[in-house]
Amino acid sequence: MKTVLLSALFFFCVPFSFCGEDEGLRASDFSFSGVSGLETAVPEPVRPVIKNWTVLIYVSARNNLALEALRDVNEMEAYGSTDGMNVVVELGRIKGEPIFNPFASVQETVPPQNDWTGSRRFLIKKDQDTETVTSAVLQHAPDSDMGDWKHLTEFITWGKTNFPAKRYLLIVGGHGSGWRGVKEPANKGISYDEISKRHISPAELAGALKSAGGVDVYASDACLMQTFEVLYELRGAADYVVGSQETTPGGGYNYTLMLEKLSSAGEAASGAQAVLEAFSEFYGADKKSVTISIASPAAADKVAAELDNFAGLVLNSPAEMKLYHDKKFSLRNFEDESMRDLYQLMTLYYENSAAPEVKRSAERIIRLIAGELVTRNAAVGYKSKDANGVSIYFPMWYMDYSPRYDRLGFSSATRWNEMVKAVLDSKK
Repeated sequence: MKTVLLSALFFFCVPFSFCGEDEGLRASDFSFSGVSGLETAVPEPVRPVIKNWTVLIYVSARNNLALEALRDVNEMEAYGSTDGMNVVVELGRIKGEPIFNPFASVQETVPPQNDWTGSRRFLIKKDQDTETVTSAVLQHAPDSDMGDWKHLTEFITWGKTNFPAKRYLLIVGGHGSGWRGVKEPANKGISYDEISKRHISPAELAGALKSAGGVDVYASDACLMQTFEVLYELRGAADYVVGSQETTPGGGYNYTLMLEKLSSAGEAASGAQAVLEAFSEFYGADKKSVTISIASPAAADKVAAELDNFAGLVLNSPAEMKLYHDKKFSLRNFEDESMRDLYQLMTLYYENSAAPEVKRSAERIIRLIAGELVTRNAAVGYKSKDANGVSIYFPMWYMDYSPRYDRLGFSSATRWNEMVKAVLDSKK
């Protein structure tokens, strides 16, 4: 990655002040470590102030989300960093194109900074300007690959080094498609980069977090990411994972409300709840239908072990294979029609299986989901129906099975993929 420092911009825009004395932030609070050959932004090392939270937001808008991303950063500036919270952002984007509305007399206007390309890093400061990003640019890279997991690792490490805190929240924003981010070839994973044609797979996402020392809370500001396959990869990378089983509105998180709620959060659990509550309350008030949940990856090994046991039972029973096909149309569909709600799927088997051992296995999985895996579910509107917090892959038809699913860590560790293929093949 070729990265350049905007020295002139620092000289004119950041004369030893970042967010103003009225917000309790001083230039002496921060030292900026050089990364990839960068110069330092502060001439002499100083001891950074350790805040309660550092929010690291990695926004991939080198795609059709370029306009929404500028709005997101302006939402962040409406609240800003505070005495107890650093808000640190990397925004990667291309020029955005407003959507033409043939039925509107006035078309959407292009924001002032639509000519921004490459990626910029900021410590977000509070302002009243809802159209222009005024926070100082700390680093600018003309062609950062936002779909490179190593670049995400470097951003997390840079943010944690220069803005230390007791707790860290990482948000990755952009397009998402859950486990389908698995490589070679792939649809849009998370952090899709239209220029490089790359994205971050579930295993790479976990690798990025673990390489940077992990975070307390990880949240996906992206569609379809709250799947068991993704949670399984994130074991040991985050204490809590916040995400949606469904597609999300184009505007994503309302960052003003989210930061406001997070500012009063104490421990990691309350930080995760702040993200969830801001999302569900914002869209609920707007009468939008969304799903969002908090999950604990620490429970994923227990759930995976029981799913492996369940899969083995179904593999050995033609009756249990037939049961799925008899009842599958009662299961709800998500935008990714091959994903089932895991709790609802297990309920189907618990209520309809004639095999006691299958019923007991399904019951154990249900109890694990409700008791340990999903710590809170806050779906609202019509999308809340039978959305219990975590999805899992189980297509309707054999021709819909993707061989890429076999490459997942969850597939290697369990017989779930073998069971799914056997069930689907039984209906050929």
